[in-house]
Amino acid sequence: MAMDEVLSGSRMEESETSGMNSESARKSNIEKWLFWTMFLWPVVLMVSVDIANAIHSEFANYLTYTGSTIFTAILAVIALCNYPASRRFLKWLAAIILLITLYLGVMVYGDSLQHGFWWLESVTGSPVFWLYLVLVVLSAIYLIVPQRAWGWMKSSVVRGWKRMRHQV
Repeated sequence: MAMDEVLSGSRMEESETSGMNSESARKSNIEKWLFWTMFLWPVVLMVSVDIANAIHSEFANYLTYTGSTIFTAILAVIALCNYPASRRFLKWLAAIILLITLYLGVMVYGDSLQHGFWWLESVTGSPVFWLYLVLVVLSAIYLIVPQRAWGWMKSSVVRGWKRMRHQV
């Protein structure tokens, strides 16, 4: 009987270890999938530009301006849903968003100095611009605020949400 207990105990440890390994493999696969998706998006844009130029279409411009922002928001939501596994991906995504924003900001500012700021009114009326602005602000906050503060903010938001739901 004692031998059976020892054997069953070792089997449980093996199953727990294999369960943790499969969980680790799943997390790794999610992160790999997110990185590959993020780095393949520019390839999709380049191919769409070539196709759009061949058929004389403006599709590539719409895909680049509107599609990139929406695609980034979708990737961020998927990463947030799998947060413990995608922490490193989110840091990379936030850093890339900020670098692209800096690059585009310098380019747009330089162009605006030459041609004027007339385009600003039409851009700020677009929901895509505001989505992009939210992504930039959240990326900056994610990189600046320490990780332990996120737990505090999450608990505060949950408590506030519960209070608000009980009052209604």
